[in-house]
Amino acid sequence: MKLNLNPKAKKILWGVFAVVFAVSFGLWMLLNPAPEHIEDTNGPDNYRLQTITDRDIAKQDMGARGGLTTEKNYNINIGGISISDGISYSCKKFTGVQQMYACTLFKGSDILVDLAGYQIKSGNFAFCIVFDGEVVGKIYPDEFGTGTFLLENVPKTAALEYVIAGESANFSFVVTEDWENGF
Repeated sequence: MKLNLNPKAKKILWGVFAVVFAVSFGLWMLLNPAPEHIEDTNGPDNYRLQTITDRDIAKQDMGARGGLTTEKNYNINIGGISISDGISYSCKKFTGVQQMYACTLFKGSDILVDLAGYQIKSGNFAFCIVFDGEVVGKIYPDEFGTGTFLLENVPKTAALEYVIAGESANFSFVVTEDWENGF
């Protein structure tokens, strides 16, 4: 069934649509504001989280601000097989808490999180591992630009999440594309 509306009726309907869209977007922005940037209060050489707590990380209810950039690294395609050394994540100014990945981890499983090219240039930042609603690890870069966390022989089947948390953080890290295998 096709409606044949005159041009004036079409114009009115588009106007109503535009107003409803603008009001809906405005209400969404008011009810779901991004957090203000949290200042780095523990000094330029200390990258540990100062304001964001483990509870904030586990609950993930504070939102995030800052444009996370994602880029595929060194992808080579040979005979239909794609080989990649990972995906880069970075942001020049990130504040808040954001889930990167979630899955179910089964009893007796091991999980290895291995980050490469891991840098925090300013602010405070941590790559966090949340297991069964509890922060079980935070990864900070070492002097070689890597970070590793191993969770061995988990005692029960539960939700596993990779979460980033930052306070005006300028950071970057690389993970392999195989999220399902824990990097």
